Order: sequence, then C-alpha cells, then structure tokens
Amino acid sequence: MNYLWFFAVAGGAALLGIALAFGMIKQDGRRSVFAIAGAFIVAAGALGLGLYVGDAPTAPLRASDREGSQSRLPAAATTEKDLPGK
Repeated sequence: MNYLWFFAVAGGAALLGIALAFGMIKQDGRRSVFAIAGAFIVAAGALGLGLYVGDAPTAPLRASDREGSQSRLPAAATTEKDLPGK
C-alpha cells in the first residue's frame, strides 16, 4: 500500500515536471535542456536516496504483553514517580 501512495505522489510530481519542461522548451529550447538534465540528475539521486532510506533496518519493536514487561525495559514510558518534584 505504501508503494501505491508513493507512485501516486511521484506520478503527480512527474506529470507536473513534464508540463514545466514542455513549457520551458517551448520558450527557450537550448538553455532549458541543461536545466532539465540537471533536474533529472537531482531526481535520480533523490530516488536512490529514498529507496536506500526506505530499505534501511529500523529498531526492533516489542509489543505489549499481559505482564507489562515492556514497562520494565530501560527505555520504558515515563511514570509520575519519574518526574522531578514528585
């Protein structure tokens, strides 16, 4: 499902970019080709970085259980007795 939203957002941005590129080429073709080529290089780098970050491992998730063992972990949620002045 995440990829569906990714392609929806990226597809909209790509269509906008194509429309802008078409308008730039119609106004000043030679000069805008270099700008469009630079934009494609930046877009390819951003796509590669996004895929790298998306595939990076995340911290393990420990679900709650009946004994409440997640509250005894070193990074447990703060309770009132942990607050200063209590």
